[in-house]
Amino acid sequence: MGGSILIVDDDPGTCRLLALLMRHLGHQAAFVESGGKALEYLSNHRPDLMILDVMMPGIDGLEVLRRVRADPDTVDLPVIMFSAMSDPQFCQSLRDRGANDYWVKASLDFRSLEQRLAAFIPTARRLDN
Repeated sequence: MGGSILIVDDDPGTCRLLALLMRHLGHQAAFVESGGKALEYLSNHRPDLMILDVMMPGIDGLEVLRRVRADPDTVDLPVIMFSAMSDPQFCQSLRDRGANDYWVKASLDFRSLEQRLAAFIPTARRLDN
């Protein structure tokens, strides 16, 4: 069996799509649609990994990441940042801030996302099954 994944994105359609994909891969998936709700969720739950959108209104992904890394209870939570921005320097700046990985939203490269997940939690199934 896979792991538990929290998806954070302000677009409900993206949340539902990623949650469906995570479940297809054998993971448990929950999603929230804001940075504030993500922090609230993390105060009560411990997912194995978080997929976190960078640009959201209110508390954005960078602030969520900062708070996650500052909290002793979540400091080791693997975080894959998720955005349409593909600039390599931007991606590196996210890693420098504590992100474990970065996935370009617009790529729709679900196989690369599957590989990124496998680096942090076991994958129960593969997309080609």
